[in-house]
Amino acid sequence: MSGNFYAQHSNNFLKFFKSGRGFDLILYVGYGQDRREFKVHTQILYAQSKYFRAALSDKWLKRKGNCYVFEKSNVEADVFEIILRYLYTGAVNIENCDGSQILKLLVASDEMNLGDLLHFAQNYLIESRKPYILEQPVQVLESIFRLESCKPLRLFCLDAICDDCTKLFESEDYLTLEEDIFAQILQYDKLYVKEVELWKYVLKWGAIRHSELEKPPTEWSIDGVNQMKKTLAALIECIRFFTMSAEEYYDEVRPYKKLFSKKLREEMLQFIMLPSRKPNDIMAQARAKLIDSRLVRYSVMAFIARWIDPAYDGMSYEFTLIYRASRDGFDNQNFRRICSSKGPTIVIAKLVNHPNVFGGYNPSPWVNDSYHYYSNADNSFVFEMPDGKSTAGSRIGRCVNLGGRQYNGYGPFFGSNFYINQQTWSSNTSGCNRYGIACSVASGTLEEYEVFTVEKKDQ
Repeated sequence: MSGNFYAQHSNNFLKFFKSGRGFDLILYVGYGQDRREFKVHTQILYAQSKYFRAALSDKWLKRKGNCYVFEKSNVEADVFEIILRYLYTGAVNIENCDGSQILKLLVASDEMNLGDLLHFAQNYLIESRKPYILEQPVQVLESIFRLESCKPLRLFCLDAICDDCTKLFESEDYLTLEEDIFAQILQYDKLYVKEVELWKYVLKWGAIRHSELEKPPTEWSIDGVNQMKKTLAALIECIRFFTMSAEEYYDEVRPYKKLFSKKLREEMLQFIMLPSRKPNDIMAQARAKLIDSRLVRYSVMAFIARWIDPAYDGMSYEFTLIYRASRDGFDNQNFRRICSSKGPTIVIAKLVNHPNVFGGYNPSPWVNDSYHYYSNADNSFVFEMPDGKSTAGSRIGRCVNLGGRQYNGYGPFFGSNFYINQQTWSSNTSGCNRYGIACSVASGTLEEYEVFTVEKKDQ
């Protein structure tokens, strides 16, 4: 027979911590007006933490009367109290903490070698405080970049930055990035920016560090060239020059050829003259394909792809625009003529004067004949999103019977849940409900709709 009294013991230790009775150590935590005093017990801290086993040595402790004193000014007092409660009770409650506090808790946990607390804070930040990270991913990345235990959060930040890289580069926040952090962003395969634009951003990053080099690069002194070459050395290795066009190379890269090694200059020249002879290194590897869409970002398309295939990793599929109504016409027959027999497709639509984005996935090819019938498309689904920039609040309705309908008289047709007729979009479930949901708008005039093929890459 055995019993478990952890909860009661944890509660007893919490009372012990709050009372401060029998303390033999005073911790002064925080700085300025935030500085607070905690009366604690060395034996508990010593037993629970490797950090305190080292810190509570004669080398670092100072005696004050009948107890010891220890200063810890680089952690906010409120954050440190969470750590102390964890050390005393093994319990953590951070639901009422804002994102900034949780990030500080994570950083402090890493410093104090509190692995369990660090992983808990990291997972909670990613799973429950996504808006905080998405609002300022660069700042979060800078805070945890060098923490080896924070790889999941680092990758989450890199994904967020790359999904909305215009926010980074248009605000010019990247100009203040440290070299190794900027290099990490530039190396990321999911950075959805044309390579020649990334090269321009690198040049601008270097230019603010050498204001004396205001002249055209052909007029730089030897000393100026060497300075800039040294500044940009690590970043140049991250640019995939061999994915640029000959025109981009000639106009934007060639004027700065003195910044490159003799070997790289020769390889660039060879590639322009003999494109088939590009080197087999990172500079020649294409990034994830950009999405040609006026309605959604790549991150939204990637989110939809995970509904199709939960194992989607951002690189295993290509999404190719084959139909854009504003370009190809809203005529139903144009859609059928262009999109028929093209394999699985994603349809995305937006109404006039409405922010939401509506869409559907058809795993079967569209057909262009005189019949209408229910196709073998049991894996199809329809969805709705608040906009094309974020996936928060998304709704999906998966096929519950008979699959998607192929109706030649209309454009994209997913039964009554989602169908397009010329420039009119409709959604209702009065006749049937094959997807379990009805969209929030019953009908409206289309501003735009796009159709993408979904093709799995060769591995």
